[in-house]
Amino acid sequence: MSSPSPSRRPRVVPALDRLTRPAEAGLRRTVGSHRLNPLPHAGTISVFLLMLVVASGIYITLFYGFGDDAAHESVTRMADHPIQSVVRTVHRYASAALVLTAVVHAWRIMTAGRFRGPRRWVWLSGIAAIGLSVMAGVTGYWLVRDVRAQAIDEAVLNLFGGVGAVSSFYVRGLVGPTAGSGWVAVFVVWTLHLVITMVIGWFMWRHLRRSRLPWLPPRQWAITMGVAIVLVAIAVPADLLAPGDLTRAAADMPLDPFVLFLLPPLLGGWAWPAALALVAAVTAVAVAPFIRSTPTPVVVVDESRCTGCDLCVVDCPYRAISMVDRVTADVAVGTRADRSLAVVDAAACVGCGICVGSCAFGALTLPGFDPPAGIDVEGRHVVLACSRHLDASATPPEVDASGNPVTVVPVSCTGMIAPSTLSHLLADGANDVQVIGCAPGDCAYGWGNTVLDDRLRGDRAPHLARRWSGRTERDWVSPGELIAAVSAEHHHDAVDGRGWLGARRWSMAAVVVLVSVVGVAVATRVRFSPDATAGVTVIVDHTLGAPLDGYLPTELAASEPTEVVVTVDGVESSRQTVPRSGDAAVGLIASDLAPGRHTVLVELVEGSAITRLYEGTIELDPRQRLSLAAVDVPPAPGVTAGQEVFASRTAGCSICHSVRAGDDGVGPSLAGVADRAISRIDGVTAREYLRSSILDPDSFIVDGYRAGQMLDVYDTKLSAAEVDGLVEYLLTLRGTE
Repeated sequence: MSSPSPSRRPRVVPALDRLTRPAEAGLRRTVGSHRLNPLPHAGTISVFLLMLVVASGIYITLFYGFGDDAAHESVTRMADHPIQSVVRTVHRYASAALVLTAVVHAWRIMTAGRFRGPRRWVWLSGIAAIGLSVMAGVTGYWLVRDVRAQAIDEAVLNLFGGVGAVSSFYVRGLVGPTAGSGWVAVFVVWTLHLVITMVIGWFMWRHLRRSRLPWLPPRQWAITMGVAIVLVAIAVPADLLAPGDLTRAAADMPLDPFVLFLLPPLLGGWAWPAALALVAAVTAVAVAPFIRSTPTPVVVVDESRCTGCDLCVVDCPYRAISMVDRVTADVAVGTRADRSLAVVDAAACVGCGICVGSCAFGALTLPGFDPPAGIDVEGRHVVLACSRHLDASATPPEVDASGNPVTVVPVSCTGMIAPSTLSHLLADGANDVQVIGCAPGDCAYGWGNTVLDDRLRGDRAPHLARRWSGRTERDWVSPGELIAAVSAEHHHDAVDGRGWLGARRWSMAAVVVLVSVVGVAVATRVRFSPDATAGVTVIVDHTLGAPLDGYLPTELAASEPTEVVVTVDGVESSRQTVPRSGDAAVGLIASDLAPGRHTVLVELVEGSAITRLYEGTIELDPRQRLSLAAVDVPPAPGVTAGQEVFASRTAGCSICHSVRAGDDGVGPSLAGVADRAISRIDGVTAREYLRSSILDPDSFIVDGYRAGQMLDVYDTKLSAAEVDGLVEYLLTLRGTE
């Protein structure tokens, strides 16, 4: 079979493969066998870890408390319970390990060139699953409501704090005076965490559904990984930090590098550059399969030779072949009616050629890899090696271990080698034939090495003629070991896990997995200390012109942006605009300043209206924050209920009265009615006047309106509580509202 020209893999892919190979070779030397290398199973191990994350997450949700304080208190109780603590720790370490194994799997897929052509959508779904796994990890840390969650709050605000909906959600849902227990906001984050996890599962399904490859790792690896995580969870429980505190900046906390790697730049003033750099990197990785490259060859079916045996359908790892019944004969190609023929789905064919090796009648061919006809094999050692091995070797081997000359025949994948090909080579005079393919679990096409190994063992059709079995060798090694496999006695002829090579080597593999999990646990505890700056934080939830709770009223401002101005030692330090949410300015405004003694002036500026929130001299320790609030005076009890009565069909107030200035209808506009009611009748308070106007509407007639225009029915139509609430609401209609 001749080598395809040009190579279907871009040059950068083999280069990355060569860069990765030394690290993986060191791991193989440690465990002593290709079969005990866990890296080829990284993808299926990540699926197992996702199942572990989901199971442990369901369990800890049973004990989780919704609310800002309740969440942290419930996690504290979990940390004090022996079983809940272990399950919570398993959840955390499995989540971090999931991201790590998924990234390792993606890297190995890329360096093996397994992401182009029909597999590009598989690649995209995998990248999406990794990104969502990181997001799920972030929301998981967010739910604890500790110092680390506070840092995530600040990071999100640094990115999206200028969006009114985001700032409103944070202030009104978590830290503002109207947030209450904060259970609604925490429930929203928990729901987001749950939905992201479900979407990850969907992408995983999309990632795996178009192939026959295993979804889960071999039992031995699943057991080893599960036991290792539980043991580490018992020995090193997950940390629990103090609850978040707006009077203190987040400081000296463990930083999980697998999911919180963006926190340092987000908190260090590089929020948008870091976010844009990450988006650019992910986009580049996602679009890599769509960059122009040589088209993937598609298997061609010779209908005159196809017998309809369907062995190719069974062996195709990507479901690219199906059998279709012919209903008419085709004399030109020698087919008869009612005979099944193989049909190739070009959109699903990845060009591996495994189906070629399954066809004993030569009905399938892969363009670029022609049968080895016309080559001189007399007295030579013939090597059939997959193209990935040849890409990784600088020069092909020239002699074997016995000094015999070597002829190398490249194949797309060892799975495309038909046993009859080996028989022909030996019959033509080859001394012996050696097949060199990828290490166990590491085939670039999933199971090409396994399929050929089964054929040569006699466990899968087509079989190798028994008389040639003693003159064939097969070595399953990693790329870069082609020359070593040819020039030394072969000893890698087992592609599956049969025997596991003894207890000693398996123990080393288990130790490697355990050390990896310990490394994950240690990495999640790496300390991160943001800059030790002090500062001022102001919670703002203010409607223009409304009175601020705890401050003297100001003149009614014009329609201007609401700003927080901080002056330190007589010099304006910062001026920040508060984001808008509807008619209100809502946000958390933070301003840094150096620790020490300062004269600080904090003002809320609305056009010409200025409210002095703080003025004085204060000593601020590192990370200490002066925390202030500029929020409107809360409505009196019953105001909300009274507004509902005003808008209800029962009262029908809104049918005749508007609350917009100048918008008179059947009755006068009620905008500013609270101010007018104060002086409408001498000796009558605003509250008394409004109540009288509801229950005895003809007691005072506004100029321009006549008696009897408002029905005198509300003393019986409304309850006393509804009348009280309606009065309270009307008393809030001040100024030109």
